[in-house]
Amino acid sequence: MHPDTPAAASQVQEVVHHSPRLYGLQRSNWRQTDLRQVIEWLRPLSLSGVCRLFRRLQVVYKRGRTSVHSPDPAYDEKLAVIAQARKGSQADPERFPFLYEDEMTYELRPRVSRAYARRGRDAKLARQAPTAKQRRIAASLEVNTGVVIARQRSRFNVKEMYRYFRLVEKRYPKAERVTIALDNWPVHFHPFVLEELAKRHSRIELLPLPTYAPWTNPTEKLWGLLAKDELNQHAFVEDWPGLKQAVTDWFTQFEQGSKALLYSVGLCPD
Repeated sequence: MHPDTPAAASQVQEVVHHSPRLYGLQRSNWRQTDLRQVIEWLRPLSLSGVCRLFRRLQVVYKRGRTSVHSPDPAYDEKLAVIAQARKGSQADPERFPFLYEDEMTYELRPRVSRAYARRGRDAKLARQAPTAKQRRIAASLEVNTGVVIARQRSRFNVKEMYRYFRLVEKRYPKAERVTIALDNWPVHFHPFVLEELAKRHSRIELLPLPTYAPWTNPTEKLWGLLAKDELNQHAFVEDWPGLKQAVTDWFTQFEQGSKALLYSVGLCPD
């Protein structure tokens, strides 16, 4: 690999993003000698050559900040499998639809957020709800069309999760395989769910995302859009049915797909 190519820069940036321990090194932070050992095409370079190359690639040694990184040793392998499935879906989306799935909980209690108000006056207040009612949503986002398949329930136990997967499958009657990438919540891969899908010769394929890596699931950004439009500072504090209906109505705009949504969650190319 030539050191001054975009692929070289991408590989270096990807390696330094992870812990050296994932590459068999017993330390928490990278050194140039470590990177030269792990990245094969760096080995012929001197340390001063590595330093100059990193400057050109804009890879610098800088102060860290509080953050969360996935501890999953199979991080790269899982994303590679998902990337391959997405590539197949892009080539033939009708036969091989690909979706990202996630769940979230919303409450009758409004979320406090930023809002417009007259300068010098108090900010808009989020009224407190008389009860702490909650509702769960499962939603899947199809990567080629922006179709969202959402379902609300009081909870998603193993039976409801299985029923939801069947609901997604029925939306694609012509598909040979329906691939769903999702996090590692035990309910997703519970034996009951997997056995029931297998009994019915389901076309659903479940691909696990890396553990503790919500940034790999674009559906997480869908929840932010929902909160911005319907949940933040909402006025349904005494109207639980009204809030549930407002959330249901919000999802209807994506039933036939939305390119704008794909751009909003980062699934469209620049």
